[in-house]
Amino acid sequence: MSRKNPFAAIDLASLGTEVAPTVKSGYGMTGAAKTVVRSVEEMAENTKRLMDGEVIVELDPTLLDSSFVADRLSADDQDYKDLKAAIQQYGQTTPILVRPNPENEQRYMVVFGHRRAQAARDLGLKVKAVIKQLDDMAHAIAQGQENSARSNLSFIERAYFAQNLLSNRMSKDIVKSAIGIDDAMLSKMLSVIEAIPSDIMTALGASKSIGRDKWLSLRQIVLNPAYKDVARQHILKPEFSEVPDDRRFDELLNFLKRYRAKSTAKTPRSAKVSASWTSSDNGMSVSMNRQAKKVAIELSNVEARPFSDWLTTNLDRLYAEYRDTKNS
Repeated sequence: MSRKNPFAAIDLASLGTEVAPTVKSGYGMTGAAKTVVRSVEEMAENTKRLMDGEVIVELDPTLLDSSFVADRLSADDQDYKDLKAAIQQYGQTTPILVRPNPENEQRYMVVFGHRRAQAARDLGLKVKAVIKQLDDMAHAIAQGQENSARSNLSFIERAYFAQNLLSNRMSKDIVKSAIGIDDAMLSKMLSVIEAIPSDIMTALGASKSIGRDKWLSLRQIVLNPAYKDVARQHILKPEFSEVPDDRRFDELLNFLKRYRAKSTAKTPRSAKVSASWTSSDNGMSVSMNRQAKKVAIELSNVEARPFSDWLTTNLDRLYAEYRDTKNS
């Protein structure tokens, strides 16, 4: 009578393993014993892969914390609404990347995939994630490179991300590697972030369609404190808040350009007076704009025309008297 298989009652599926394509050597076993040994080895391999971040798991989104460095200016725009609707209809097709939270071992920190995590949270779903052991430097590079690969961050969001990385004591070399830029572009990004006040930045949001050149143009204008104040006043107007998000940047920039053009229009000659005289009877006023070898004289008031006629007929005598005073 054959012996009963002692391993027949073990449910290998419950171990969460799959049949391995190859069998490790070194064991001279066959049959059920060999199957169990192989399954245990696969469990150990799966555990290692999980620690290395190669296995997709499902996490409760309430256990997730945001990245230590922010990279977005708009949290609830149309792109997010579209993503949420897609996940609701088709499920989450791409996992997010998380790391154990260095400040709380019971929680995870999102490296990239914040919007997918937020959508899962809003929809009451588990979020598919890959867990990796990363330090801050590797985290920053992975987050930046994922965003660059997807091309879903605008110029100003990438600049905002760069500034936040530097604020978290990341070197410029790490920032450039994370975002995929060179020294010149990093300098331009930081010059924009440093010149444009945060309240204006918040009012304009991500400005998805606005590239580097327009941001540099806005920066150049608001470097003038007077225009910066005008911009701040403009974004507080009720009509500005009614402008669609994707048109706000152009609306503000065009407004400031018009305002600057008016304020820098050619100043009237009368405003460039360097000397002036008024007769005691107030019938004649004289203003002079003096330059190195030229003096522009303007006569005004009721006696201006007759006095100019008198000057014309007496210029020879007046100039001769002037010469005599120089020679005396």
